[in-house]
Amino acid sequence: MKLNLSNYPLTDNHCHPFPLNREPVDFERNMCIGLYPVKSENMRNTLYFHMMINELRRFFNLEESVSIDEVIAIRNKNARENRDAYVKSLLQDAGYTRLLVDYGYPISQKTLTSAELDEFKSNVSEMDVKSINRIEWVANRLLLQELSFDKYDELLVTETKEMIKSQNLVALKSVIAYFTGLEVKILPMNEVRIGYYSYLADKSDRSYEKIIRDYTFMKACEICKELDIPLQVHVLIHGSYPYLEELGMILNHYDNLYADISSLVPYASIAAEDKLKKLFEMAPLNKVCFGTDGAGIPEHAWFGGVYFKRVLENFLNELIDKKYISYSFAEQTAKNILYDNVTKIYNL
Repeated sequence: MKLNLSNYPLTDNHCHPFPLNREPVDFERNMCIGLYPVKSENMRNTLYFHMMINELRRFFNLEESVSIDEVIAIRNKNARENRDAYVKSLLQDAGYTRLLVDYGYPISQKTLTSAELDEFKSNVSEMDVKSINRIEWVANRLLLQELSFDKYDELLVTETKEMIKSQNLVALKSVIAYFTGLEVKILPMNEVRIGYYSYLADKSDRSYEKIIRDYTFMKACEICKELDIPLQVHVLIHGSYPYLEELGMILNHYDNLYADISSLVPYASIAAEDKLKKLFEMAPLNKVCFGTDGAGIPEHAWFGGVYFKRVLENFLNELIDKKYISYSFAEQTAKNILYDNVTKIYNL
């Protein structure tokens, strides 16, 4: 018996809003995961772009002979003229029932307007949407005020807790990797205090910034432990791509560590067909969640869901055929990764 995942429900463990007015003029530029301007020609020559176009042909029931530009024109017409219906049809096609949305995006902190947020909420009104936000945005706001260290320490905790409560967050997130990296060090409080005032005196000094960023990260850990909610750590929540074997190793070692495969799927195109096997070598599969990191356009989350189901289905069926695992374990693993693990981890 072959496993067929096409009708399984799906949760995106990690995605972002996709306001229409923030879409690049050239559709293909959305295929770049980076934060810098890119040439359209280069993006048109990525595997991900062509995989996306072919999947859109399937979605719109178009022949292979329909040109790329025609596919994009049809896509743009649907995305701009009746966005609610288009987004809902995409999410339904992939089988989504729940989205965990990081509203702290983008890193530039060009905050989404209320109109953009209302648009997004309308687009995903049929989904069970849960919210996530970032402790760094609380810290950055407080650092601009140049408070005493004791006041910073106090307000960092109280205002982060208030954000969690008022926004009904299911998790807190840290993007410390963007600022000073993941080599977080625990320092004595007197060194943190000195580092804090040194940073306020010279905000260009990265060594002082690292002290306060590391401290802020540790406070995030304490808050999440107290409130019994997960802490999403940027990089770990992206499958640690391309270091999938290393991620599988540490998932095997630490009971309170979990991961998702967002960004790897869908931005790394065909990498999922190989890299996921490397993660699955050692990772307990009740600790891995599906996610996309979809942002900017709704097609990222849609394509990621459709494509991942195919990759996971093929891989699990291969293991069944080789008699490495039973059909029942394969079926439960699929349910876990696509939906159930998120429900458990986030206490939903």
